[in-house]
Amino acid sequence: MQAAEIKQISETLGQDRDAVVAFARDLVSTPGFCGEEGAVAALVAERMRDLGFDDVWTDDAGNVAGRVKGAAPGRSVLLATHLDTARPGERSLWEHDPFGADLADGWLHGLGASSNKAAIACQVYAAAALARAGLRAGDVTVASVVHSEGGECLGLAHLLERSLPERRIRTPDFTVMGDPTGLDLFLGHRGRCELEIVTIGRTSHSSSPWLGLNAAYKMIPVLEGIEELATALPSHPFLERSTVAVTDVSTLPRDAARIPDRCIARIDRRFLPGESLDAIVGQLQTILTRIGARDPEFRGEISVRSAAERTYSGLERTAPKVMTAWLTAEDHPLVVAAISALADLGEVPRFDKWYFATDGSYVGGTLGLPTIGYSPGEERYSHTPYDRVRVDYILRCAVGTAAIAGAIAEEGNV
Repeated sequence: MQAAEIKQISETLGQDRDAVVAFARDLVSTPGFCGEEGAVAALVAERMRDLGFDDVWTDDAGNVAGRVKGAAPGRSVLLATHLDTARPGERSLWEHDPFGADLADGWLHGLGASSNKAAIACQVYAAAALARAGLRAGDVTVASVVHSEGGECLGLAHLLERSLPERRIRTPDFTVMGDPTGLDLFLGHRGRCELEIVTIGRTSHSSSPWLGLNAAYKMIPVLEGIEELATALPSHPFLERSTVAVTDVSTLPRDAARIPDRCIARIDRRFLPGESLDAIVGQLQTILTRIGARDPEFRGEISVRSAAERTYSGLERTAPKVMTAWLTAEDHPLVVAAISALADLGEVPRFDKWYFATDGSYVGGTLGLPTIGYSPGEERYSHTPYDRVRVDYILRCAVGTAAIAGAIAEEGNV
């Protein structure tokens, strides 16, 4: 895009500032928990139509997408973020009502403000500004997808596997994820998998524990082995360390008068590119094998957890709880183009990564497509009672997103 076009878009979005912020507030004030995003989806679809997108649709997973078409062939750019939020938890911990969408001290407060409702507003208005300016080439699709907080990238995967092909929209050449980056450019994150270890004992009445075999006690050396494993995992110069964490331990039967014959530990494992799922499972199996060699009564089993998911539209899927690690190179030509477009606005973002996992796992990891993150939200506020986003970042992100998408779409003019 030419400097004059970027200036025009910046001025257009500047005039729309109040509307962009008001839309972000509407999104924050509308509950949309994972599996219950219907009201938020309807709000996004209505706004896309009001802003004159060339094509707006809601697919059978409940994803909402809108497309802006250029005047000539070019690159296809996808602006993607998720509709759903985590639940607010204990309301008394919130300084501001999680659905109040309060404006205070230069911040928009509320559940999902940082992840990712402000980003939805930015992406929708960025694409609309490109449409009004007259996108010369390529196309830009804005996708607000479901079921991200549930993991496994159900919504975005369905969009790319089914929705776009059904509408004869090709696989994107470049994707901008709206997960929180604080106006920096994020290039990836570690992978994530959830595993489960079960130790097996023998139940008895708790008044005569010697007649049973307490599965909880059999879990103790397993937990010690996992703690030791955590100190020996690999690291990466950009993505940092692999981690392993026990997140829950429970027993069955749950009866104060019975010795448990099952103890279940849930494990969160964050891993780097190059670490395979087989190797990750193998590390934990080694712990079980080592314990069994010294304790003939020990029995333990390991598995990768799976989840049965159902979207608000009724689409059902069972999938393993595994998300791929991914990293887009800093010197990738399209990343360079994105940086250049932001530089024309006077923005100087730094490269960084997320600590948590995002739907970028599917598009950037599973599909291996060039992907970045760019958003007004900040990761430190996500999933906390302090959820918020800077109001001035919202407008800057809308302008920056338009500049990135327009530059890359039009640069591919053939």
